[in-house]
Amino acid sequence: MMHSLIEILPTVVGVTLALGAGGLIKGIISIGLPLISLPLLLMAVDIKSAIALLMVPMLVSNLMQAIEGEGTLAMLRRFTPLLLAMAVGTMIGTALFAALSPQTLELTIGPLAILFSTASYLHPNLTIPARSEGWLGTLIGFVSGVIGGMSTFFGPVLAAYVVGLRLGRDAFVKGISLIYVFASGYLVAGGLMHGFATPMLLVWSAVGMVPVYLGMRLGALVRYRIDAEKFRVLVLAVVWLTGANMVRLGLGY
Repeated sequence: MMHSLIEILPTVVGVTLALGAGGLIKGIISIGLPLISLPLLLMAVDIKSAIALLMVPMLVSNLMQAIEGEGTLAMLRRFTPLLLAMAVGTMIGTALFAALSPQTLELTIGPLAILFSTASYLHPNLTIPARSEGWLGTLIGFVSGVIGGMSTFFGPVLAAYVVGLRLGRDAFVKGISLIYVFASGYLVAGGLMHGFATPMLLVWSAVGMVPVYLGMRLGALVRYRIDAEKFRVLVLAVVWLTGANMVRLGLGY
């Protein structure tokens, strides 16, 4: 018994630290749980287990941030076309995840993350007009759903889009978290449908919410000390670095 515990201890420690790091970044900029945690989890477990372990923390952590403050229903109505399109995209993405290699996924998603974050940084005054939200939000929802279903990385495309809406810091946190609540629910449904989210892995995923929550509380203390422009740049930097790391992994370095 003791020997078995010693054997799994490095895995438990690695998973705990990976989830805690993702929670810390999420607490600061409201995104980053899968972006940070997934590459770290892959050092301890296989990719399908890593994605399953992230499912419950993604759902619960985003729900916590989405219900903070007022205006939740208004935000939900605003993003309804995006959320419906994302449901369709996620089901397609989870099916592709079961068929594609990890290297293909990384070399598909990484460049997109770099492209979107670089464009947003180089054009800081880029604003998405209200008249374009309907059709553009639907397109963004579908694309982010396909990418998120393949990898849990709903964030890169969605973050660049929501930054373009020029919401305030707190509205950004609420809006992006509300979208991620639905994204996480779609991902769990897709994982159960395609068999890589087993009941046991989901139980361990629920336990993994503990380090995520602790990281988020610490990160929230930092968030309120960052001004709006630094907040925007930090969001884009995390997206860019994650994309670059995925390209590196996809190329085998």
